Amino acid sequence: LLILVSLNAQATDLMSLYDRALQHNIEILDNKINLDIANESLIQTRSTVFPEINLRAQAGETVIERYKSLGSYVPSDYDSDTYNLSIKQPLIHLYVFDEIKKAKSAIKQNEISRDNADSLLILESVRHYFNLIKYNNLVKLNHARNEFRQSQFMASKKLLENGSISINDHETFKNEYNKSKNEVRLSENSLSEIKNDIFVFSGKELNDINDIKLTKLNHKSFELDNLLESAFINNNSIKISRENININRSEISAQKSRHYPTIDIVAEFDYVDITQGGSQFGATTREDTSISLVLNFPIFNGGYQSSKIREARMNYNKARLDHKNSRRVVQKEVSDNFNKYNTYRELYSTSLEVLKTKLNRYDNAQDGFEKGIYTDAQVLESKVDYLQSLAESKNIMMDYLYTEMTLEYLRNNLSVSALRRVNSYLVW
Repeated sequence: LLILVSLNAQATDLMSLYDRALQHNIEILDNKINLDIANESLIQTRSTVFPEINLRAQAGETVIERYKSLGSYVPSDYDSDTYNLSIKQPLIHLYVFDEIKKAKSAIKQNEISRDNADSLLILESVRHYFNLIKYNNLVKLNHARNEFRQSQFMASKKLLENGSISINDHETFKNEYNKSKNEVRLSENSLSEIKNDIFVFSGKELNDINDIKLTKLNHKSFELDNLLESAFINNNSIKISRENININRSEISAQKSRHYPTIDIVAEFDYVDITQGGSQFGATTREDTSISLVLNFPIFNGGYQSSKIREARMNYNKARLDHKNSRRVVQKEVSDNFNKYNTYRELYSTSLEVLKTKLNRYDNAQDGFEKGIYTDAQVLESKVDYLQSLAESKNIMMDYLYTEMTLEYLRNNLSVSALRRVNSYLVW
């Protein structure tokens, strides 16, 4: 009992996997960084409307190598110090407002991407954990099938020695046994691949996992039209593509605005200090200030700006096509998962009836073996049939739950509460 409790304490349930991925999943971390980058981009764009202040200091030494003049002034080596303080205040830069609007749309787009990644993490946690359960059960099933094939093969040896079966029949049992050993290896390799996928997904390796218990499921009565309407409004992929249209629309306006003139106010203060020898009047200092209104009117730049406008329009048209395609993809995914969801309901109900029959046969085989009516091979065969039926029922149940959660994800209605509900179906 203590050993079982210790092992159970190390098992990773669905919520634990989700919590790990929430901290270590690379896509989640990337989306957070992308949002921070978008916020910094907005700060950078807004900063262009504030004054630009620069201080330039220069110290120099001039050495007179050669000098010829008709005058009486003969210069000598001198030092000079120059200081320049300039302030440039943009007054009219029309493109800045469009750039700010574009940066805000980029922030909103990244916020949607972050929220979508959070929802997708819930769905992916379920998918990965269900795959673990499926392949873990497949390994158990293949081990049971291998045990059954081994019993057949061992029995065929005795029958061959007694002359009850031909060498061809014996070889057939041998081949089936070898084939079952290969299936065990293949399923174990597949399980290892799933665990490696989870390591990439969550950043940590899993210990033991829980299984899923068969239970009665409450079927949601979805209506396809309502699902599609809700998905077209709330789906994050559609929202992201819609924001991409806004970004490219702002980019067109920003590029057009660069054709317009800009107006700046520039104020400068200069201080020059020249030592003896640099001027015929001796050591001199000079201070001056200037204020100017600068009008910059773009006239010709080789067609560069016109090309940028055309490029922005092309990207805008491309964004509209991407938005149209995202709606089509969402419509397809909603429709496909809606059909699968209703189909899995009927499949699950049927699989439970089949499982009940297989369990009765297995129980009867065990009773018959105790009474000497059934052989051990027949018991193992009925056990394999039962385990296969059990695995199929669990797989259908998991596909049913995953499809239901996919429909909620597609209309942006998936939350951690759904994850907790699925986690409640897990057993040690």
